[in-house]
Amino acid sequence: MRLLFGLFTISAGFILASIHLEQGAKSYWDFVAFFVVVFGTLSVMLITRPQLKFSVVLKYIKRGIFGSSTTTQKFVADCVLVATRVKDAPSDKTIECQFLRDGQELMSLGFSFEKIENILSLRYQNYAKTITNIANWLRKNSKYPPAFGLAGTVLGLIHLMRGISDGINPQETGIRMAVALVATFYGLIISNIFLNPIGELLIERLKHDEEKAEIAIHTIEMLMKKSSAIEVQEELNSYIEPENKMNILSAIPIEEMV
Repeated sequence: MRLLFGLFTISAGFILASIHLEQGAKSYWDFVAFFVVVFGTLSVMLITRPQLKFSVVLKYIKRGIFGSSTTTQKFVADCVLVATRVKDAPSDKTIECQFLRDGQELMSLGFSFEKIENILSLRYQNYAKTITNIANWLRKNSKYPPAFGLAGTVLGLIHLMRGISDGINPQETGIRMAVALVATFYGLIISNIFLNPIGELLIERLKHDEEKAEIAIHTIEMLMKKSSAIEVQEELNSYIEPENKMNILSAIPIEEMV
């Protein structure tokens, strides 16, 4: 959602600037510039795409844009309920974190904690590798739109020079020059508002996922050790800010803890 909010903000900035300059949307549209930059960028991205299924790439890009619906504080609260075996604790179907679901499944299969920790760590490493590859792919490709924008500008300038040689009037000369510069504008927009920010968002999401994976493993450890409810709550509270510490167990009757 932050990316969408950012896009809304920058769009508002461009609209206000256009209004101040008394220019309409048509002033920033050019067929040649758009397709040179967009199709040129897409071609390079297809060539350099990670060795992953296209659906997987889209899935993680979508997640990077919209983020997770579960905050760290909410996830910690769910983990407290799971680790204390509260009767109405979140089920496998409602727990968003895959690592916690996998840990519970491995525990039910009789694996030792050391084995579970090793398996979950390996799964996280593979997951992190995938996310990093996609993020690096987006960030590396952010250097190409400005280059294709420059190519579009060169095409526009060639068109301009041919027009000058044919004797076009000064007004037409200015219009063709403006159109030529639109391609560079498109390249900068695609690079700095789309590709780079999405890549950075994926890396930031990965940091949050690493923390959730650590919390999930710690939850499984306490669940297997049958730690007391207060111990579970206080240890998991260590993962959130002091002012957000929870005391959710005080509202749960003792008989609901199994």
